[in-house]
This record gives sequence, C-alpha cells and structure tokens, in this order.
Amino acid sequence: MPKFSMPCFVILLLFFSMTQGLAQSTECSCKTDLDFLNKKVKKTPSYKDNKVIYNNLYLQTLKEIDGLDSSYDCYVLLNKLMLALNDNHSKVYGVDKGATEDIRNDSIELSVFENSKIFHIYPRPNINLDSLRGDLKSKATNQIEGIYFRKKYMTIGVYKIEKENGYKAIVLDSETKIWEPGEIIYTLIPYGKDYLLSVGGNITSKRLIAYTERIEDGIFLTMGFQKDVSKTNFSASLYPDSTYVRKEISSETTYLKIGSFNAWYPTLSDAENFYQSLEGTLTKRNLIVDLRDNGGGGDRNSDILLKILKDYIKESKVYVITNNRTASNAEQFAYKLSQFENCETFGNRTNGTAAYELVDDNYNLPCGGFLVVLSSKRHAEYMKIESAGLEPKVKFTMETDWVNQLQNYIQEKN
Repeated sequence: MPKFSMPCFVILLLFFSMTQGLAQSTECSCKTDLDFLNKKVKKTPSYKDNKVIYNNLYLQTLKEIDGLDSSYDCYVLLNKLMLALNDNHSKVYGVDKGATEDIRNDSIELSVFENSKIFHIYPRPNINLDSLRGDLKSKATNQIEGIYFRKKYMTIGVYKIEKENGYKAIVLDSETKIWEPGEIIYTLIPYGKDYLLSVGGNITSKRLIAYTERIEDGIFLTMGFQKDVSKTNFSASLYPDSTYVRKEISSETTYLKIGSFNAWYPTLSDAENFYQSLEGTLTKRNLIVDLRDNGGGGDRNSDILLKILKDYIKESKVYVITNNRTASNAEQFAYKLSQFENCETFGNRTNGTAAYELVDDNYNLPCGGFLVVLSSKRHAEYMKIESAGLEPKVKFTMETDWVNQLQNYIQEKN
C-alpha cells in the first residue's frame, strides 16, 4: 500500500476541502434552502393540520424559485410559503444580526457594516420617489397605501403590487445611517383576518425579520408608523419602561399592567414578586388587567396570575385590555379570562398567534443566510383565534386614552 508523506497528505486534504467547499458554494441556492426547510416543516404539527394547502403552495413555490435573482426575494418567498401552515410562530429570519448597538456606536464598525451584504440586500426598485410621494399623498387614512412616518427614524411610502396581491414599503426619507431612501424595507403580504405578513428589515439593525402586522386608521399597529404623527396613538402600552405596574385609579378600581409572561429569569422573578404583592390586597370591586404589548411567554408565569384572578373574579369584575401586540401566551391568557362571566375584554383585536408553541426548534438553512423557527406543540383550544385574533367585546378608538375610555364604561355600567 503506498504511503504518503505528511506534506503530501496535507496538500491532498486541503485540495479535497477546497473542492468540497467550491461544490457546496456552486450547489447552494434558494432551492437548497427550500428543500431543507420543506423537510423540517413536514415534522411540525401545523404541517399535519394544513398538509394539503401547504403542499399545493410548495409546488407553486418550486415553480417560482428558479426565476429569483436576489437573496431578498428568496427570503420573501420562503416566508410566504410558511403562511400555508397557519402558524404565526413559525417564520424565517436572517442569521446576520445587522447593525447591533455596538456597531451603531462605533464609526469604524459602522463603516465596515455599510459595505456588508446585509446592508445592501434590500431591493432598490427603479421608482421616482418624488412622483410616488405625490401619488401617495392623496390616499385616505383608512387605505393601506399612503405615506407613513416614524419620528427619529424614517418616512416610508406603502404602495400596492397588483400582480403579487400585496404591498411594498419603500424608504422615502431616512434619519438613520442604516437605511437609505429608495430601499424596500418591507414586503407586506395579506393573510388571515386583515393581517399582513411583514417581511423585511429591522428598523434599527437592518436584520432580516418577519412578523405579523396590521394597519388600521393609518397606523402600523406593530411597528408604530403613522400617517398623522400629530395624533397620539392610544393603542400603545402605558408605562413603557416598566413591565409590571399597579395603580389605584379610583376608590373602586385597581389597574394592573402585565407587560410580559416571560417564563425565564430574571423576568420570571420580577413577575413572581409582583404577583406575591397582589395576594390578599385586591379588595376593590373592579380590576383592570392591561395586556397591551404583552408578547407572551409561558404558563409558568401566567398561571400564577391566573390562579390569583380566579379567586378574585368570583366576587368582583375583571376588565382586560388588549391590542395587536398582545400575542401568544398573552392571547391564551386573555381568552381564558374571557370565559368567566365576570370578565369583559376591551381595546383592539389581538395578534392571532396562539395555537402553536415554540420549543427551541430552530435550524440554520444550509446556505448560511437564514434561520427557520418552527413550532413543535399544538394547542387545539386556540385554533379559532390563530390568524384571527381575539376580538374584544368593546373596541376602543385610537384617539382617546384607553384607560379613560374603560373607566367611563365602568361608571356607566355600575
């Protein structure tokens, strides 16, 4: 048997490694990622619930994928496929975290970032921005199309793409160093009960993200863009710097802000301490539980509060406030409370992300650019609010303080 000297062996090893790497690079494509994603999806409970719809859209996606000419288009197509699962927890994200706070605060690092792939991944369609701005100015407040502002960040124009049955959001003006005029920041795909799957970039870092959005009365209910920034958006959560808040707002009413059901420490520790302070002290006849912007968490947190409220609600009234950012375990919690006779719900429809659960099933797609997050547990009792949300008994207007609206309601009923 012939023997190789060490130098020859090392050279051959390097050669094989290089050729393998080149082969992987050549083979890597959007279809490579799609094939991998498809295999993982087929192991999920949401696939089993929506097998026919998913398989049909998968075949359509296979036809579309060959004509793609950008990573961004691939990213949008993969997330669009995920809609067939009717599972709003399962989405595809970018691996590159983009301009983190450390990068944004370092001029040298920021300069490097401005030459990175993620900085330039967003499409720049051949559109005259001045003409587009002129066209969008005439759009009514209740139309999705139009010009939206977010102070200290940017102005965007949302326009319809007829052939795609969706919308694009393009940067018209930017106050940040991360985004430039002419870039597409979001692709908005309608689904479910007036929801939009927003596929695009994080407003501060430019990382590829996908999330559930809803636009109502000229407001992006998740990201906070508004057509008229002179008006206060009262659907947003109170006390943004505090997760748990208690206020005695009248002689007969206690107010609680529950901003998270995160089931891990240190948030869980804060929750446990807050809930402990409630025991035996909720003595007034009315209790407001404000779940606005509560993105969920787990039963390990929310069940503690639920146990306290189950005792309280036997003799007193509970009023729950929700908004579009009330999601996941917080939606489940609101739904559980709404089943009690002495509980009523107010505000706006929830996020519609309640029927499935994430249990650390994350996978890097083979081409290295994307990460898929898949749910692995099904909660059948919440299927009716997935992609539909929990509708409040009384819907509040955006223009007036929601707690004040609720206090007026309580006074009228009592």
